[in-house]
Amino acid sequence: MALNKVSVYQYIQMQRIYFVLQCLSNRNLLVYNIVTTVFIWTCCNEKSSFFVTISVLLFQLINAIVRLAENRKMHPLFCLGIVSWLCVCIIAHTSCILLGWQQCTLIEVVFIVYIWLYGLFQSLRIISFITRYNDGRFLVLSLIGLKRGCRVMWLTDVNVAKQVLLNSSDKGSFIEERLATPAWSPVLSLESVNGQTWQDLKSKFLIFQKFLPPAEELSHVTCHILSIQDPNVEIDAKQVVRITVACFVKWIFNLDWNPEWDFVCEASWEWRKEIAAKGKAQALIKRKTVDWVIDLINQSEYRQLFGEEWSKPEYYSIVLQPFILSPMINVSDIAVSAHMRPELSVNELIHYYHPFPILERYISEDIVTCTGGVSHVLVKANTQVFIPLDEIGQSERYNPKLWTPFGIGPRKCLGTQYALPFLTEFITHYKNNPKFVPQKNHKYSGRNNDNASFRESMYQLGVYVKIILRS
Repeated sequence: MALNKVSVYQYIQMQRIYFVLQCLSNRNLLVYNIVTTVFIWTCCNEKSSFFVTISVLLFQLINAIVRLAENRKMHPLFCLGIVSWLCVCIIAHTSCILLGWQQCTLIEVVFIVYIWLYGLFQSLRIISFITRYNDGRFLVLSLIGLKRGCRVMWLTDVNVAKQVLLNSSDKGSFIEERLATPAWSPVLSLESVNGQTWQDLKSKFLIFQKFLPPAEELSHVTCHILSIQDPNVEIDAKQVVRITVACFVKWIFNLDWNPEWDFVCEASWEWRKEIAAKGKAQALIKRKTVDWVIDLINQSEYRQLFGEEWSKPEYYSIVLQPFILSPMINVSDIAVSAHMRPELSVNELIHYYHPFPILERYISEDIVTCTGGVSHVLVKANTQVFIPLDEIGQSERYNPKLWTPFGIGPRKCLGTQYALPFLTEFITHYKNNPKFVPQKNHKYSGRNNDNASFRESMYQLGVYVKIILRS
């Protein structure tokens, strides 16, 4: 009997230690428990200020609101209403405190100010969070369209999406023009530029493409480089990026990877950080990478194609963006998906977890379909269409006859013939390897915007606000 009492006592002590450690490891939980303790203390202490009690109640209310707003099933307008209500509560609480502030001690004033700052922090966090929802993104884009006098259409029907992609090469002037194109600077991205700039860049790319080694050789190069990797080294996100760029440099320029070029791998994280709207990239490392690729071109047989013109963005970009930067960015995203779902093929991985969250097209004339002799307007003129590939991927089963992950129409991916053989070799080689941990050190994904820090969230929110105001 005594032994049982000792065991129970030890168990309770262990539980208490575990609870304390859990509180210390979770900042929000720690603060929540501290404030709850203050609340109990104020209820038991007759001399405590009434304002501390209502402040604690406000804190509890804020936490309840945050949990409610973080539920993805909630409509963004409802969440914004919650935030508005929270702001009203904080203003009312502030007015109440200011009217009787003389009754508060210094410690109580500090505590109350903390509650105000906490409420402001959580309000901004909720707004940032809901703009990453499907409906939340649409709400932001609709505001831009409203200012521009343009319809906005959020299109998840695969059949209609195919017609849009086949009928238009115009991306309009929303996400790509206002966010992606400046983020790619000083590179011109074939994926983002529009109009005549895109036409000119595409024609130069097609000329350069004729002088590239066969796509089959990329498979051989990839297979060789993968075979010589140290089997004891973890293949984390940084290693995935380094192996990817090493394969493409070997294939295009027939050069083995030089460790002095590792800054190129680091530069890819800077580019993707700005493209995903999670921070400002370092311009210096971008410029260094541009100079590096120009130097490689000038030392190769490709120099004869455009000569001194290679130093201009419209020329070096046709090498740097599709064959260096985009592979480093996209392959690491797909590698994470392959680790989660090793049973899927490359095409299925891209379909279900597409590296590009949204495609956009501007429709200048009605898209009309005819069924049974009756005409129907699928998309009206002067409509900016957004196709959420992430949402489609999670809701539609992959059907190669119906949908291609690499796009269709005039703006389909020009690097499909290179991406598929490389990805097939890479994923097949690593996906069941215990050393394959691509999620480790992986960050700034355009595919996953829900794990952003507060700083990244505020940067993203600031970008959205600027885009709306400048529309």
